[in-house]
Amino acid sequence: MWKSAFEVWHPMVPAVYFAGTIALAMFGICPTCVALSLVGGLAFSLVTQGLHASLAKLRWQLPLLVLICVINPLYSGMGSTLLGKVGPFRVYAESLAYGAVMGALLVSVLLWFEAAGSVLGADELMELGGGMLPATTLAVSMVMRLIPQLMGRARTSRDVMRVVRGSSAGLHEHTRLMGVLLTWSLEDSIERSDSMRARGWGARQRRSTYRTHMLRHRDAVALAVVLALLASAAWGIWQTLAGWRFYPTMRGTAEPWVLVPYGLLTILPTAMVLIEELRGGAEA
Repeated sequence: MWKSAFEVWHPMVPAVYFAGTIALAMFGICPTCVALSLVGGLAFSLVTQGLHASLAKLRWQLPLLVLICVINPLYSGMGSTLLGKVGPFRVYAESLAYGAVMGALLVSVLLWFEAAGSVLGADELMELGGGMLPATTLAVSMVMRLIPQLMGRARTSRDVMRVVRGSSAGLHEHTRLMGVLLTWSLEDSIERSDSMRARGWGARQRRSTYRTHMLRHRDAVALAVVLALLASAAWGIWQTLAGWRFYPTMRGTAEPWVLVPYGLLTILPTAMVLIEELRGGAEA
């Protein structure tokens, strides 16, 4: 039901929103900006995929965050607050904090990319960019479809191999699994290429696309609101980054209120889903 919160809008509206939010998440390298981005991405994952699926993703995302946090002080020993020594390396609190922020930034960007993929399907991407960038749009839409398919095939193949062999075979099992997936993918690529050629792909320099959505007045208003929110959030992040530094000591001079637009931006899709859920429950 949660997808209906976005289906009422033209695909350009969520596309602009997620593109702008991901870009701001990448460049907002300060603890407050990264925290807002991470909270917004986690909140959207919780309301759309549930607690179990979100925790399953955190099982590999949190170790990635910790790894970046630990590695950064070892090759970037800068700062003024010495925490200790690890062999020839000096570990500073500032380097540790910078690593933690970069790890959290990576996790938040991954969450926002996943959120964009769950809202914008291959059909929406082809409709938006199929006329201007047909090859790029097709490649992105195929990647969004084929990666989940490949992961599903990997689970199926692994389960079958374990049933046949009786137990996991360690490195040999993974090597054989990679061979099975590679062969399967190559066979599919030949069939997919023949299918595209049979449908006339590449026969003309410019292809026509079937549009299922029309840009209405309400979509234009929503797009203007999103652009205004993105602009104000970008201004707030710029003000924050201009007054923030990690080295030699961590300090910031910007006022916290300048990041209010960015906070509203990151929580917007979660709020839309919750409102739609409440509306659906009331109508039922």
